Amino acid sequence: MLWLLLPVLLLVYLLYRARRPKVRPWAGVWLWQRGRRKRFRPRLDSRLFLLLLAAALMVLALEDPPLGPSPMVFVVDTSASMATREGAKTRLDLAKERLLPLLERTPEAVLVRAGEKPEAYGPAPGIALRTRLLALEARDREARLEEAIALGRRLLKAPVLVASDGPAPPGAEGYIGVGSPRENLGIVAVAQGFLALGNSASRTLVAQVEVGGRVEEVRVPARGFARLENLPPTFTARLLNGGALDLDDGAGFGLKRLGVDYPKAPALERLFLLLGAVPGEEVRVRIGVPQGLPDRPTLYLAPSGGNPTPVLLATPHPLLEGVALLGERLPPPPPPPSSWRPLVEGEDGVGLVYFTEGGLYLPPLAAIQERPFFPLLVYNFLKPYREVRTGLLSPVETLLPTPGPSFLPPSQGGAGRFLALLAALVLLLEALLFRPKPRAQEA
Repeated sequence: MLWLLLPVLLLVYLLYRARRPKVRPWAGVWLWQRGRRKRFRPRLDSRLFLLLLAAALMVLALEDPPLGPSPMVFVVDTSASMATREGAKTRLDLAKERLLPLLERTPEAVLVRAGEKPEAYGPAPGIALRTRLLALEARDREARLEEAIALGRRLLKAPVLVASDGPAPPGAEGYIGVGSPRENLGIVAVAQGFLALGNSASRTLVAQVEVGGRVEEVRVPARGFARLENLPPTFTARLLNGGALDLDDGAGFGLKRLGVDYPKAPALERLFLLLGAVPGEEVRVRIGVPQGLPDRPTLYLAPSGGNPTPVLLATPHPLLEGVALLGERLPPPPPPPSSWRPLVEGEDGVGLVYFTEGGLYLPPLAAIQERPFFPLLVYNFLKPYREVRTGLLSPVETLLPTPGPSFLPPSQGGAGRFLALLAALVLLLEALLFRPKPRAQEA
């Protein structure tokens, strides 16, 4: 609405000057000469000034400017890609520079560190959160921006301003994008005997990877991935020409001895000794029917089973990798809750082996302890919990997100009503000071 200010002031001025000047009689030539000397002397027209002031106040009232800085929630992306070098600074440094002036003049604010687990500070005056902002570090595998926004809104009902090197998240009233396109190579995945590399550049790059004292070269396609295989079962790798981000240049893969809590049974003791497990609490083995979802990795063995049934269907799943079950005859265990899904089925779709997130349910131990598939099935169940991966980020971080255009939250008005009231008072003052005088009564 501010574009109306100049046209409105000009219109008021022209309408005011359009009035016919009053006719003033002159007493003589000397008065005429005196008036001529004073004609071009600048004079302050108080009435015109008041009218222009009232018009300007009305236009500003339509704009409804804020009375002052409003409360705000500040969400800062602290994922690893924010540590990308942009000249002498990092993306996080650039975000801090742009957020700091806004934070310091905010009367009430909440600062949310958006990482793998969002963390909030406040509500408090913005100046009190300055140290918290400057202490933020970019090290998380990913940034959960939507969770961070929800956390900030629970603490303070105010507009949300997000600073990130990725696209603006939905629901944010303001967004500050930091960063520019950069070339980066990084290790994005490791497993037993292999690793994968990612390339953020728009051209193919050759990665130099040091593993076990040897340097391997791998061509990584533009904005894509490549793998390096035939590595030792456990290894530590280092990327020698990583690029703009250092946090994804090193990674490792290893196997640990898993702690298993299992019943005292000779077959189970032999099995876990063979698999290299030790007594512990990381994985449980229980004899019984599952009653719900397990709260930790749990292997269930049915207390009893029905008549052996031939295996007719096996669902493709990592738990069955290398496991040959077709042709086996297994006793169906008592059915578990509906949250458990059948992994192996027999005649008429009867479930023989069930699984769920973090759980595996097998037929009775006596029926399967001598079968060749039993050790391999248990090994596949324990495998994810034995593997130790270090130094990995989310692949999105290695590919370096591209920021979008920045925008600030719309200002919350509040001064419009006071400006309109002030304009009315100015018009009232003008009416009182310059009200027309009553004409003299005719004789």
